[in-house]
Amino acid sequence: MTRSVLTRTAAALTMAALSVGLPHCALADDATPHDLPADTLGEATVVTYRLPAAMTSALPVQRLDTLALMRRGVTDIGDALRRFAGVNLRDYGGAGGLKSVSVRGLGAAHTVVSYDGLPVSDAQSGQIDMSRYSTDRLAGIGLEVADAAPILSPVRLLSAAQVVMWSAQPDTAATRVSAALRHGSFGTVSPAFTLSTPLSRRTALSVGGDFYYGRNDYPFTLENGVATSRERRVNSRMQSWNGEANLFTSLPGGTWLSKVSYYNNHRRLPGAVTYYTNANNERQQEQAALAQTLWRQAFGHWGFMAGAKFNFQENRYTNISGEYPGGRLEQFYWQREWYATAGASYRVGNLNLSYAVDAAHQALNSNLATDTDVARLSLLQALSVRYAIGAVTATARLAAHVYDNHSDDGESAQDAKRLTPMFSLAWAAVRSHRLQLNARAFYQELFRVPTFTESYYYHLGSQDLKPELTRQVGAGVTLFFTDATAWWRSTSLTVDGYFNRVSDRIMSIPYTLYVWRTTNLGKVETAGLDVTLESHFCPAEGHELILSANHSIQSATDKSNPAVSTYGQQLAYTPLHSGTVSLAWENPWVNFVAHTTYASSRWSNNEHLATTGLPGYGETGFGLYRAFGLRHVRIEARADLLNAFDKQYAIIRRYPMPGRAYRLSLKLTW
Repeated sequence: MTRSVLTRTAAALTMAALSVGLPHCALADDATPHDLPADTLGEATVVTYRLPAAMTSALPVQRLDTLALMRRGVTDIGDALRRFAGVNLRDYGGAGGLKSVSVRGLGAAHTVVSYDGLPVSDAQSGQIDMSRYSTDRLAGIGLEVADAAPILSPVRLLSAAQVVMWSAQPDTAATRVSAALRHGSFGTVSPAFTLSTPLSRRTALSVGGDFYYGRNDYPFTLENGVATSRERRVNSRMQSWNGEANLFTSLPGGTWLSKVSYYNNHRRLPGAVTYYTNANNERQQEQAALAQTLWRQAFGHWGFMAGAKFNFQENRYTNISGEYPGGRLEQFYWQREWYATAGASYRVGNLNLSYAVDAAHQALNSNLATDTDVARLSLLQALSVRYAIGAVTATARLAAHVYDNHSDDGESAQDAKRLTPMFSLAWAAVRSHRLQLNARAFYQELFRVPTFTESYYYHLGSQDLKPELTRQVGAGVTLFFTDATAWWRSTSLTVDGYFNRVSDRIMSIPYTLYVWRTTNLGKVETAGLDVTLESHFCPAEGHELILSANHSIQSATDKSNPAVSTYGQQLAYTPLHSGTVSLAWENPWVNFVAHTTYASSRWSNNEHLATTGLPGYGETGFGLYRAFGLRHVRIEARADLLNAFDKQYAIIRRYPMPGRAYRLSLKLTW
């Protein structure tokens, strides 16, 4: 083998190592041993960096893979979501609390969640409880605003804010087994396992699961005027488990991934904190079964995509209390969804055309005499055009929405139709070895029909609701440079501004203490600015510092009626300022990370009453982590101290978050 071939081989191996996230500061130029024979090729170090996702997208993109999750001290899915700029997470407290996500002030129902390429849905509430997903089962999580990355995608994923999750791809080369165990404060224990094995040269199967148990009985301080007492959350126990199997086939020019999963959760609901009593006997049992398949294929200038899924969800809510007839209230719901998507794209020169169609049938029934069996048939179509000339890429899309509602007994919700456009423009202003600069701008319209709860729920829903229409405009820049100095290796900076105007916003308002009504409230306007930063430093050989930060400014105000008190007020639970900062130090011994998440003061209602203010907070944590090999086993060990300064705060009023806590985790892969 010639020296040039060996050099290329060494470079390729080093590039492969970097692609899985090994440190960039591992070797210095003089690290070659001096006692080698004169004709022996010395060890070479090739330093390179993958471009951030934002550099290759015309629209704002943020992503965290498993290495980035460790480097930022992320401990669960809710913590991961808070690390994205522009995200407003509603967390009802603790590891078992409901977690829903809103992006850029649009509301949780406007945020689409996709898992391995297909959308996750909940026709009843319109929002996905992110707490059901474990980071142990994910290879990464991302946020895409205004558009999906591939031009050929399911229509539900286009022209919407999208939380993207993807699992580890089954290995077609060798059998892999991993087992993990987490333990933490407040009785938390969570084992997980994954087995991946090849079935043929191109096909592999993976099966895995995880279990979670936690008492979640963390202490908190209850302030009642001059009286202050130390209390504990009660009725907070949660027990859940997930099982999942994936069948992956690598095709010439394409992929085929099929998935089946089952989720079961028994949780006690602690409810809001009240004075003088902790009595509460609310229970909720959930189960969900999913089967889905997605095929992608390229043939020359053509690209094809087809997928389908069936989803079943059951929700059983029970409240044992003497105030109800018979001493208990029971509300059981069952929902089903049949979904299919297909599309094709054609590329000729610099022009790429794409057409996709989604069809879905959703149905919901319950045990309540006041509710009827309801269903919705939806048909979504999208025609997309993308044209690249030089450093400029333009994308245009027209989407058609058709919704047909049906009720077995009683009045059904209004049917709806709408065309929504999207335009985006990206300019690669600078493309050099050390410096790259992208600029982007977009306009889009979003169309959201009311959920089943908003349309039909007893003492809440209204069949007369109009769909929401959102118009959003945004612009931003991304700067990426490498090798600034010998110790300052790379920096990525993104700045994005946006403005939303929502017409006929769907809101629930109280008429009496026990009767609410959902109605359309005219206009809501949101203006915001998102900034992200990531820098890599190499202060010494074998040492790397990774600084990550984001900050969001979001002004979301009611512009419906100047005569009412809420006009011009910041919307409930929307902080004006929020963000995160983390600093990781990777070294030859034990890696260390420190991180802080913060938010400014908020209000729990739109009226901004004196008693409904929520103070700002900053939560700081520290972590140690290390990965090493022992024979044929890779071991990842981690210890985290969460909320190290025992800061008491609440994201949702009267739902206190946990104070100081620890978490230990161990993962073995062989």
